[in-house]
Amino acid sequence: MNKKTKLLLLISAVLVISVVVSGCSDGKNKENQEIGSSNSDLVDENSKEASNGESAKEVEGDKLPDFKLKDLEGKDVSSEIFGDYDMTIVSIWQSTCGPCMDELEALNVIYNEYKDKGVNVIGISIDSVDITGDEEVKKVAEKLNLEFTNVIADEDYVMELVKYVPGTPTAFIVGKDGVFLAESQVGSRGTEKDIEAFKSIIEGIIKE
Repeated sequence: MNKKTKLLLLISAVLVISVVVSGCSDGKNKENQEIGSSNSDLVDENSKEASNGESAKEVEGDKLPDFKLKDLEGKDVSSEIFGDYDMTIVSIWQSTCGPCMDELEALNVIYNEYKDKGVNVIGISIDSVDITGDEEVKKVAEKLNLEFTNVIADEDYVMELVKYVPGTPTAFIVGKDGVFLAESQVGSRGTEKDIEAFKSIIEGIIKE
């Protein structure tokens, strides 16, 4: 497969992830949405509700594809990092996705509250850096003062994620080996409600 064909497939994959599910907010947090383009025309009042923390039977035994990617400082980060924590929330996001900003803000709060309790947070940007570079991703991280690790998916990993990610943002909760512990969370209901939802999921898993 030549480079041009791979690039076209990558663009198609990112577009599929972006459009298939409308995970968009209703215009709240406009300041944050200015970072990326607004997807408000895709607003869906019926976005999936947050999981109550129960294990998701439909994903039982499945795991997030292994990765070895670069963080925003160019350092290698791999899925082996999951082994350092009891559970990890993995957020798949894009700099052009307004609702992703809400979820990232929520996860910043979650990270600071639970990082010493065996819970980690990792963001995976699926921005097409071959086209736009990584500046927009770094701009988001700086604007939101993100304290948890964020990596940028390469074209191969984006193609892997297409099978798992119906839209952005999508958050997975995984265990030490990357196996899903709960239903994926698709879309955002706003920062405050996202915080409540993630806390509910975490506490539900801890009690199991």
